Amino acid sequence: MGGMASSQKRVNVIKGPNVSAYVYPRSDSRGAGEALVAALARLDLELQGCERGHPAARLTVVAAEVDSILQEINSFEDVSPAVASKDDYAKTMHQLFVSMDLYRRPMLAIENEDFIANVNRKEMRRLELQYLRDRLDELQKERRSLNAQISRTRTLYTQLQQLIESIWPDAGARPGGAQQARLARATALRSALAAVSARLRAAAAYARAHADCMRDALPAWSAAVHGKSGWERTLACSQAVTLLVRARCAERGSRRVLGAPAAPRAARELRLALDYAFTDAVHDHRFQRAVEVFTQFKDAVTQLSNTIHQVLLSNLENLAVAEKDEAKCRRELRAARINAIVKQGLGDYIYEPKPLRK
Repeated sequence: MGGMASSQKRVNVIKGPNVSAYVYPRSDSRGAGEALVAALARLDLELQGCERGHPAARLTVVAAEVDSILQEINSFEDVSPAVASKDDYAKTMHQLFVSMDLYRRPMLAIENEDFIANVNRKEMRRLELQYLRDRLDELQKERRSLNAQISRTRTLYTQLQQLIESIWPDAGARPGGAQQARLARATALRSALAAVSARLRAAAAYARAHADCMRDALPAWSAAVHGKSGWERTLACSQAVTLLVRARCAERGSRRVLGAPAAPRAARELRLALDYAFTDAVHDHRFQRAVEVFTQFKDAVTQLSNTIHQVLLSNLENLAVAEKDEAKCRRELRAARINAIVKQGLGDYIYEPKPLRK
């Protein structure tokens, strides 16, 4: 590291393998640089703005979820390619019912319910695989965006550090030591709360997705009884099961980001009920029992969602306080540095960053 620029000529005060930065008197300016105080304030405020959305905390959640979903996808080795269209599921089950003459002889459906359940189970696995692939694509796209944001934050932090080093090469002589220590503690607390908040927000988003699926699934299930033809009933049943499978995937997603692998009893009962959904739909008492199972699952996840929101609200209140404290510490540190620059007679100096070289 070189020293501060003299009053007579421009001096390259900091030079590394990737970055060069210049600090020089205003009298040497050719209009390309920025006032030293303004540059310090700008970089600090831009850093604060980049961190406002907590991209690092969100990236941690996204990366962990991507890894978990990839592992889950790898367990689908016995599953044929995902569905090509939304009606493929209904067509497969309809063809099965026609070939076995189950529309005209519904009692045969009960006698062959295990066979039908096996076929349905394979089709639902294809639905789950498609859901996971779609979700994986969304998360990978978000991860790329978050990485770009974090890269921008790191660039700003590097520029700020190099500017500080160009003014005060000796770390022990830099102003604001006490303020920087307080800022470090405030940032650590804010980061910890943001990490919890990111997981709770992700779980809440899955809970909302579950609620949306359940809102449409129950009416579709009722339509499975009132259809005028076998095809209409099978189509309605397949639509209901598709929504319920997505609701179950959303419930698993919520548990996944919260680190709670054990499924609740209602989720286990739902999985069994879905296996036999097409045979249960042709008999009134079994149909009603399925409705009860679906409703219990809905209620269980609603209760989980309410708990998540209560904890999230408390977390957000604490996070808001921590953010205010961090912003205050950041302002105090910035003021200490600016005051030191002015006292050293460097207020008229100009800062000119040089672009990163790959």
